[in-house]
Amino acid sequence: MVTPHLYQQIVRGIASILHERRHADRVIERMLRPLPPHAPQRALVAETVYGVVRHLRRLLWALGKEEAFDLEHIGACIRAWWVLREVPLPPTLRRGIPPRQHLLARWENPPSRAVRYSVPDWLDQYGADQCAERWEVILAALSEPPQLVVRTNTLQTSRSELITLLENSGSAATAHPFAPEAILLERYVNVFALEPFHAGMFEMQDAASQAMAHLLGPAPGMRVVDACAGSGGKTLHLAALMQNKGKIIALDTAAWKLDALRRRAARAGVSIIEPRPITSTKTIKRLEGSAERLLLDLPCSGSGVWRRNPDGKWHLGSEDLARLQAQQRDILQRYLPMLAPGGRALLCTCSIFPEEGERHLEWLDLRRRQLRIIAHGRFDPAEHSTDGFFWALLQRD
Repeated sequence: MVTPHLYQQIVRGIASILHERRHADRVIERMLRPLPPHAPQRALVAETVYGVVRHLRRLLWALGKEEAFDLEHIGACIRAWWVLREVPLPPTLRRGIPPRQHLLARWENPPSRAVRYSVPDWLDQYGADQCAERWEVILAALSEPPQLVVRTNTLQTSRSELITLLENSGSAATAHPFAPEAILLERYVNVFALEPFHAGMFEMQDAASQAMAHLLGPAPGMRVVDACAGSGGKTLHLAALMQNKGKIIALDTAAWKLDALRRRAARAGVSIIEPRPITSTKTIKRLEGSAERLLLDLPCSGSGVWRRNPDGKWHLGSEDLARLQAQQRDILQRYLPMLAPGGRALLCTCSIFPEEGERHLEWLDLRRRQLRIIAHGRFDPAEHSTDGFFWALLQRD
């Protein structure tokens, strides 16, 4: 299964993630494109890229190597990962890697928490300051592979019907308790090759992310603004909850993400979404007082989704945290006026850090006008086995 060519592809892919700040899922998607839909190498590529990026520092420690992220060290980490996972290797790739028993002995005894969970030292200290005694428990949860969860598109089918279709295609599936449309797939499957996906019956979306649309509580016929829509995972869910009746204005500063939303909406059979790129402050001001429901999925560190996006640990710098927190407060200050009298807003971040969650409520409490905080809470990766999310529901008087 493992060939020198495939090995070199993975080395180059991981190097692009670390040095060019490419997203791991995009790199994997590009690597899988030439492979047949059911090729066994697909699972190996995805599992290897995510595994090595997730455990990079710990692998280097197990190998007894200095911390360097050049091609040689990345290659050694890949081969050590395969030895630890007992992947059969040709002799040329096995050469130079210590025996599995030796690797395991060092793997089990890392010198620090930061090495054990493969986070930069500065980020480990920041997390400890933010999360106190919960930090190591959260890190342990975020170091595990994510659950594979899909969201039923109720415009096309029901959850029970979709579970049957998935099981008939060989995918063991069960209802997830955290959202009424959520389905847990019990083992890896190339979901994008399944017919129900191409028919618009589901989207990949974590259960905690699915809960956000329900917390906002849209209804058919409402005027909703998704002010940081991105490629539209939550936007499409809102449309389904509204039974494709009413209007959703999807805003984002990145026009290419809105293009992806258009394609996804067409596949899902959604017609009520109007994508609008934010080209100036006028885009926001024109919507003042118009939204019965307002979703503010704020750009953040992404620390709550490190299980599925472990590259985020390596793309983040200390200067990014301060910039993101300032950006979040700027969005709150400029976008909340879009809320209509009596309307509700949900602000959320896929972050585990209070500076990107609870601290914003303290900041809002000093500045809010005509706004009440109805409720707020968290999805904790360790407690709920979901992505980490902070959310707060606000209402305008």
